[in-house]
Amino acid sequence: MALDPRQLRAFLTIVRCGSLGLAADALHITQPALSRTVKRLEDQLGVPLFERRTTGMELTAFGEALLPHATVLSEEAAVAIEQINSLRGLGHGTLRIGAVGSVAVMTLPAVLERLLAQWPKLHVQITEAVEDVLEVALTSNTIDVAISGPIPESAQIMQVAEANFSDRYAVISAANHPLQKRKGLTVRDVLNVPWVMPSVDAEPRRQFNALMVSLGVTPPRVVVETRSPSVIKAMVAQTSYLGWLPQPLFATEQQAGLIRPLPLKEMASQRRFFVYRRRRSVMPPPLSKFLEVLLPRQPA
Repeated sequence: MALDPRQLRAFLTIVRCGSLGLAADALHITQPALSRTVKRLEDQLGVPLFERRTTGMELTAFGEALLPHATVLSEEAAVAIEQINSLRGLGHGTLRIGAVGSVAVMTLPAVLERLLAQWPKLHVQITEAVEDVLEVALTSNTIDVAISGPIPESAQIMQVAEANFSDRYAVISAANHPLQKRKGLTVRDVLNVPWVMPSVDAEPRRQFNALMVSLGVTPPRVVVETRSPSVIKAMVAQTSYLGWLPQPLFATEQQAGLIRPLPLKEMASQRRFFVYRRRRSVMPPPLSKFLEVLLPRQPA
């Protein structure tokens, strides 16, 4: 049984949007036209794919069974188009990159400049997020590649390589913070100071808590939680709160004299980076080209 790509696209858009109205807007068609498309797919399969509820469209068990296959078929169709355009020398396509903040500011600018010099018609989208968010984005096909600290490999995600760059976390404070002048500063001196950190489910927070436990102390009290490095830096620069960020993310503020790292070598932590993609048989040409530039082969 052959499945119509237009019907699969309609099916996946409804799943993504959650309602016929929003999906119709996303596809730039009328709602009745979208309903007819889905009805034809259901008639072809002989089963209902959605339950129509007042709150939106919910997948039936049959729809749940179709979803992973429809996703793979849609992805492979996109890959085929990318490959054909590449062979025609057009260099068209979209590359969706997910990266932690340090990589986004420290590595991607130069890499993308080289990539786009070779493939100028390529369109690039960048998502900056921490590891757990990138893991979800990769499995849900929101991004094509993730560059981050460790992410568990799974049936959906595979590690491509370890990157040849890294960063280092440090405790940061306002440049005029009293702790900057304290002699012989130790970890225990920062335990009773308020902190601003990512939420407890974020990978940087888990790493921080693990580091504190390895040092034999209870993690300090976090009074403000945010996943935004910009908010962390603003809170640190303008208050007596402490934070913990990779050096590339506060380099500009340090140069401007707003933020300084505290001299706590035991709380500095080097982070290695890895490259991940979804497990599938065919790699999109834009991703393949990007990996060539990001991970150049070393001479023998």
